[in-house]
Amino acid sequence: MPSSPVERVTSLLALLLERRTSLTLRQITDELSSMYPAGPAALRGAFERDKALLRDIGVPIETEVLGGDQAGETAYRIDRDRYELRGLDLDDDERRALQVAVAATRSEVGQEGVWKLGGAVARLPTVVANLPQLEVLPALRSAIGSHQSIGFRYRRLDRVLDPYGLLLRRGFWYVIGHDHGHGERRTYRVDRIEGDVTIIAGSTFRRPDDFRPDLEFPDDPKQLGSDGTDEVRHAVVAVQGGIAELVRRDLGDAAVRADPPGGPVLFDVPCSNQAAFRSWLLGLGLHAEVLAPDDVRADVIAWLTQLAAGSSSDEASRA
Repeated sequence: MPSSPVERVTSLLALLLERRTSLTLRQITDELSSMYPAGPAALRGAFERDKALLRDIGVPIETEVLGGDQAGETAYRIDRDRYELRGLDLDDDERRALQVAVAATRSEVGQEGVWKLGGAVARLPTVVANLPQLEVLPALRSAIGSHQSIGFRYRRLDRVLDPYGLLLRRGFWYVIGHDHGHGERRTYRVDRIEGDVTIIAGSTFRRPDDFRPDLEFPDDPKQLGSDGTDEVRHAVVAVQGGIAELVRRDLGDAAVRADPPGGPVLFDVPCSNQAAFRSWLLGLGLHAEVLAPDDVRADVIAWLTQLAAGSSSDEASRA
């Protein structure tokens, strides 16, 4: 299953935000090997479209021509000072309150400014892109880039994995690689990793030349994990405007429940992972609304209400 434009663009944004140094196109495609098409011309064309899209929504991607061993190559980075609007001098509570307020009221005013606030605050899902924010992702990316084995706990068992790649599918991050304990390739959902990911010092591995995460990913999400007991639930989400076409490409035509002329498109969206679903939903901003089931809609409303109440209590305690 090829990666959708939404997955590719959000993965590119996440990668450039995580790295403090400029990355060449070769380095970017090494990290996102499954996201871009094969062939220099097709790869370059897809990257230029993604870069132009990010710049169109206000992401300040800057370029520089390198010297030394990389003389003549162009490298790319995001100017975080411009991207995060640091001159506003907001503290964490103020930033959190503003994000929740814009998401809850679906206000047009200031939406672009909220996107530039730097994403998640105090471990909350970000509204800048529809992907879950997980603390272990930087460690996983580092291990994948340096070809080092990792240790972590999953379903109460200690695992050792040679991480070949990361894949974003329908609001969940997955890490795919060779599991030492099982002696075979395994896929693990990142949000279910218990605790930290440890990079094993002195370890090294070689990723298979023909490895592509999208081809390794099971078609049926219920096949992921060792016990197959994951409950797969779906929510009905109404998406308005031009963003509906991007969501259709992301979820596939089979996810479209209704597409009435002149009205919002209704999608069946996986929501078993509440944190990932909330992040995906807030990533669409004012363009999306949960219609059903009632308990999922109520959960989203209660979560926003709780965040707003928590911010208000913190402000009162400091007064």
